Amino acid sequence: MSAPAPRRRVRPVLAVLSLVPLLGAVALAHEAPATQPEDVTRGSAAVAPAAVQDSCPGPLAIPDELLETGGDAALAVTAPTDAVAVRSVALEADSSLLFGHLSASETGRTEEGDVPAPQIDVTGVDGETLQADAVAGDLGASVLGADGVDGPARVAIAAAGSRAAVSDTLQSTTTPQGDYRSLALSRCAPAGVDAQFLGAATTTGSSASLVMTNDSERPATASVQIATEDGPADMKGRSTVVVAPGTTETVLLESIAPGLTATGVSVTTIGAPLAMHVQSTERDGLTPGGAEIQTPLPAAARDLVVPGVRASAGRDPVAVLLNPGGHDVTADLTAAGPDGPIDVAGASGVTVPAGALVEVPLGGLDAAAGADLTVSVHGDGPLTAVVRSSVAGADLPGDTIGAPVDFSLAPAAGAIGGSAVLALPAEGPAGSLVLAADEDTTATVIPVGADGGAGTPRTVEVTAGSSVSVASSSWTGTTGAPAAVVIVPDEPGVLHGAWVQAPDAPGVGPLLSSVPVEPAATGEGSRSVTAG
Repeated sequence: MSAPAPRRRVRPVLAVLSLVPLLGAVALAHEAPATQPEDVTRGSAAVAPAAVQDSCPGPLAIPDELLETGGDAALAVTAPTDAVAVRSVALEADSSLLFGHLSASETGRTEEGDVPAPQIDVTGVDGETLQADAVAGDLGASVLGADGVDGPARVAIAAAGSRAAVSDTLQSTTTPQGDYRSLALSRCAPAGVDAQFLGAATTTGSSASLVMTNDSERPATASVQIATEDGPADMKGRSTVVVAPGTTETVLLESIAPGLTATGVSVTTIGAPLAMHVQSTERDGLTPGGAEIQTPLPAAARDLVVPGVRASAGRDPVAVLLNPGGHDVTADLTAAGPDGPIDVAGASGVTVPAGALVEVPLGGLDAAAGADLTVSVHGDGPLTAVVRSSVAGADLPGDTIGAPVDFSLAPAAGAIGGSAVLALPAEGPAGSLVLAADEDTTATVIPVGADGGAGTPRTVEVTAGSSVSVASSSWTGTTGAPAAVVIVPDEPGVLHGAWVQAPDAPGVGPLLSSVPVEPAATGEGSRSVTAG
């Protein structure tokens, strides 16, 4: 039997046959046209700046124990007014008013021929829309006024164009008679994560409350510290406050640091921003002593300018200085009136210990009684400051009640850049715009009416070392009383301002409050968002 034939020749043939499909694929691939990459289109859109959300504090809220009368109806305490008035003004960033002249825009009009203007909406804390509509003219300005607001309010301001609106919102509350006779002006502001307050008293008959509201959907934890002339106060286990979503928490300062003629308060939060304010009320026995509602102060600085300090006969203003740092600071204080610098006794070389506050009586300013002055603070380290001034009303009947007093806690005012807008009290202006400058300058002041239209521009010269008052009664050209005022300095960065409201009703006597002019924030333009 012969052996089988060898099979070695089969493998090369199979190998060759297996390569045929591969060679064919390579040939086809070589002959086929090359695939071109597809163009990827990236979508983009301009996103308008977010609306400004301002929080207004609402009316004075008196602790229940201060309203108790012991059952004697004849000594019943009269609560303060339970409502506030809100005025809000907003200008498009390209409004001619912000450049110091009146010129209706001929570009960017709507199909109906209207000039675009910001949208202003006001709601209560429960989200209910209040019966108040913004009115706009042809200068890109919108104005809203709301009276009889019976609680805190929220104001939303949205620009019509691609840049954020320049705006201001002011709350006012007036109690013309009774135990809490007072006038309080407050700027409405967005919620924040830190705040400083200064000047509230906790003496007998006085009450001061830190009020924190959380409008967000997240809980917030607030760290609170009270400062005194002896340094940080013992917080007695209440330095941490949790504010749940949609709730308000109140800290009574007199329950922690009683018997003080002035306090400082600092707050920092984590978790969510809070709307914060400090309200203070005062009484001397049965005599009303006034009230204020303070919103957060500007950051500490070495040089501070405080316009809008009212000089009154027999009532020297008092500066309150707080040193938030870890080293002592030495400060010099000066004052200026319409005629220039005024000598102030005991205001040079004032030492402010680290973490503490000092009160500095500004003696000699009563010589300028009735005038609105400017106080400047120059320190070798950062400070915060307010200046307390007061006015006395008409004598009240009775042997145990003296003349009622109202007071103001004027804060420092930042330097105005290219322009600024100031909302005026919704009840109507009854006072003056007070201007002071670091160097000689000229400013254009334009009143704005409740209809969004402008009044007659006025040129005001401000000399360094003086304090210039522009009475609201001198403004003309608006339909009705002015609702706001625009300030445009010739030289950016040197002018400071404040509004002093001082109505003097017959039989009631003068009331007093002030609010600084806030420099216009640099409006963010629209943001370009790219997808893909």
